[in-house]
Amino acid sequence: MTQTAFPPPAAEPPLFPEAASAKKPGKRRRGRHNTVIVSVLALLLAVTVGAAYWFLEREAAGLARQAESADTLLTQSEGRVADPATRQALAEQLTAADDVLDGTAFVDRLPGQAAEATEDLIAASDGVWASMVERARGDITTGRDQLEGAMARAEKVYAATESLDGDELTRSALRSALDSAEVTHTRTRDDRLAGAALVQLEQAAGDLGARRAELSSTTDSMISAQDAATCPAPDQLWTPESGRIPDQRLAPVPWDTRYRVRADILDSLIALNDAFRAQFGTDLTVNSAYRSLADQTGLYDPSSPIAAAPGCSTHGLGLAVDLGGGIQTFGTPEHEWMRANAPAHGWLHPGWAAPDGRVPEAWHWQHEKSPAETL
Repeated sequence: MTQTAFPPPAAEPPLFPEAASAKKPGKRRRGRHNTVIVSVLALLLAVTVGAAYWFLEREAAGLARQAESADTLLTQSEGRVADPATRQALAEQLTAADDVLDGTAFVDRLPGQAAEATEDLIAASDGVWASMVERARGDITTGRDQLEGAMARAEKVYAATESLDGDELTRSALRSALDSAEVTHTRTRDDRLAGAALVQLEQAAGDLGARRAELSSTTDSMISAQDAATCPAPDQLWTPESGRIPDQRLAPVPWDTRYRVRADILDSLIALNDAFRAQFGTDLTVNSAYRSLADQTGLYDPSSPIAAAPGCSTHGLGLAVDLGGGIQTFGTPEHEWMRANAPAHGWLHPGWAAPDGRVPEAWHWQHEKSPAETL
């Protein structure tokens, strides 16, 4: 029986034609999604890189500003610190900062590296500032001590010139300088400068130095004026201490305790006496040594050049002795021995007392610590 061939069944139309047609562009949509994701990631990466760049640049700018400030401080602090090591530490931190800014490529710079260098610079700068404050306070302490010494000397001169014929205008200027010094001394006490800024401390130290210089100059002027009025001879010098040496600064001559010299030169006189006794078999004959102001006043005769005016004699300083036992006569063996040997022990025969001097006094010998004008 012959079979009849039937054609294959026709494909049935889709139930929802629009759904079938929608499946075809699916691959393109997924491609667009991938593109968006890549773009977003790229954008995020760009933002991250930009933020990192901005952060590093900001750190570097801060370090550069701090380095500039530290460099200025390093220059200005020269000679103004208590501890030079603080400036050395700051210089080293500046070098380290330069290495970060100029010696490290930007791409190799790590976040926080510049910030750390900035902190190190700040710490080193603080160390310099603290050392400058310490130096200023130390200068104030030294300045106050020096001013106190100048004030004591000025007060001594002021008191010693009372009732003396002299330059009253200069004496009035000395009183004014003393008063100004007292004001500055009080104003620079520690309790007055507690919490003071560096500029105030350095100003205070400068004021102390200025007051001391002014007071010392005015005191010297008063001494010169009084010297001119009281001690006209060029080999004499008026001093406020003359005849006013405290007892504790004087010492008796061991072999004749009636006489005293300044304690700090006693050993040299003893050594000279030992050498003289070894040569001549006897001690030095002392006829005069330290003289108080009253002693000198009693000896002084304006009509005679033998005794200096009160305040003008090295006897009043405890630095001179009058000797006998043959020394009091020029040309004797004793006198010639003294001329040859006394200088080795610090004792001199001044030019004004030489045979051709202003007042020939073979007996007068004085220590090398005497004022230069009197030698």
